[in-house]
Amino acid sequence: MQIKTKHIALTLFLVDAFLLIINMEYRDETLSVIPYLNFAKLLFYLGTLSFVIYLIIAKSKETLTITVIISIILFSLSLFYNLRIAKDNYDRIQCHKGISEYFQYFDSCEKIQKRFEEDLINGELKYFQDEYDSDLEFEERLRDEHDIELIGISCTRFTVMDCYNDLVKKYIKKKEKIIE
Repeated sequence: MQIKTKHIALTLFLVDAFLLIINMEYRDETLSVIPYLNFAKLLFYLGTLSFVIYLIIAKSKETLTITVIISIILFSLSLFYNLRIAKDNYDRIQCHKGISEYFQYFDSCEKIQKRFEEDLINGELKYFQDEYDSDLEFEERLRDEHDIELIGISCTRFTVMDCYNDLVKKYIKKKEKIIE
C-alpha cells in the first residue's frame, strides 16, 4: 500500500511539475488566471514539502501515510488548477495564431477589405466567430462546405472583424447563387 501511494504521489509530482513549468512559460500577464497560477504553485510547493517529509520519515521507518495522502491531495488540486490554466493558455495561443497576421488590418474596414481580397485570391478565407451572436449552422457550413477556417470564439473581438465577416457572408451568398 505504501509503495503504491508513494508512486502515485511521485507521478502526480512529475506531471504537475511539467504542467507548472509550461504554464509559467506561456502565461499571459493580462489575464485573470494569474491568481490560479500562484495558487497552483503554492499547492505544488506544499505538496512537495509534504512528500519530502514523508520520504524523510519513511527512512526512519516511522511512516506516516497521512503525509503522503496530504501530498497526493495537494498535487491533485494543483494539477486541477494547472490543467485549467493550460486549457486557457492553449485557447489563447490558438487564437493569437489565427488573428496575429490580421492585427495590422484592424484599423479600418477598408484595410480589412483589402486583406479579404488577398485571402479570397489565395483561398484562405477565415471567419471570426462571435460567442454572443453565433449561428452554428452557418459556421459549420462555412467550415465543411466552403473550407473556411473558423477563428475561435474565445478570441478578443475587434469591430473590424465584423466587416470581414460581412464580406465572407456576401461572398458565400454570391457563390451559392451562382451554384443554384
